[in-house]
Amino acid sequence: MIGKKTILPAIVCSLPCLPAYSQTYDDCLLQQLKQGDNSLNLSTIREHCAAGNDSEQTPLDHRAQEEKKVLNNRFVITPHRPNYFLPLSYNSKPNNAPFEQHLPDSLTNTEIKFQLSVKAPLVRGLMDGLADIFVAYTNTSWWQAYNKNSAPFRETNHEPELFIFFPTDYRILSFDLNGIATGVSHQSNGRGGELSRSWNRLYVQFILSRDNLTLSFKPWWRLPEPDKAPGSARGDDNPDIKHYMGHGELQMNYQLQSHNLGVTLRNNLKHDNKGAVQLEWSFPINARFRGYLQYFNGYGESLIDYNAHTNRLSMGIMLTDWL
Repeated sequence: MIGKKTILPAIVCSLPCLPAYSQTYDDCLLQQLKQGDNSLNLSTIREHCAAGNDSEQTPLDHRAQEEKKVLNNRFVITPHRPNYFLPLSYNSKPNNAPFEQHLPDSLTNTEIKFQLSVKAPLVRGLMDGLADIFVAYTNTSWWQAYNKNSAPFRETNHEPELFIFFPTDYRILSFDLNGIATGVSHQSNGRGGELSRSWNRLYVQFILSRDNLTLSFKPWWRLPEPDKAPGSARGDDNPDIKHYMGHGELQMNYQLQSHNLGVTLRNNLKHDNKGAVQLEWSFPINARFRGYLQYFNGYGESLIDYNAHTNRLSMGIMLTDWL
């Protein structure tokens, strides 16, 4: 093992969830207290360690350190995946098929998309301090706010998760393997009847970084469900979802000065090449909010559209970013 010892975020949904922290600053303080010059006061030591820590920090380190400050504050909700509000979200060809009986009016191309995602530590310092257990919840909604006949929430996906995160300190080629997360995820659109969609997954996530680049490789395995019997309301709502969603995803995020760039890729690795790509760009507006541009092309943007091709461009504001 080489490199800095870092307990870093488990990027779960996606670089999804970042539940940990950098120890570089704390290690520096301990070293100075043990070996430093006796003439140095505490304020000088803190400034020295903070300056050194900032110069060596990657964007992943920085987010992890900021999360550590509020992780035990019950008045602060820690973000899991990005939180954003996109008032202009344009889909070139909305999928009307599932709603023909429920929404006789055609869907509008433009709608509002937003996401709320949070997490909290359930057990910390497990296995002699080698692992932490987290719970998380992500809500993603598509709202037909500009539909003149009605303004329904076309689709809302709920995804609770339970995962354990192991910090690591290995070097793979030129990347640092910062941590491994493994967990279980349930995703559902909370509907019944013919509009019901859901699936359960076990996943392992590998988080790597090099300078301003962060990678997340997340293979998953779908937990099998019984087939739906004729006339029954129970069973598998979407038995072919793996064909469109594949068996995992690769996410890349790069911080270019104050701009964050992201790419997420999925593919079923079969001859028909079903998959998806999502491109992201966020940039500062002020100290609290960031502008956000998102482009999605492929299958599985939402559960109701898991087997329908989507071509969507969205813009709005981001409250919390990946990095």
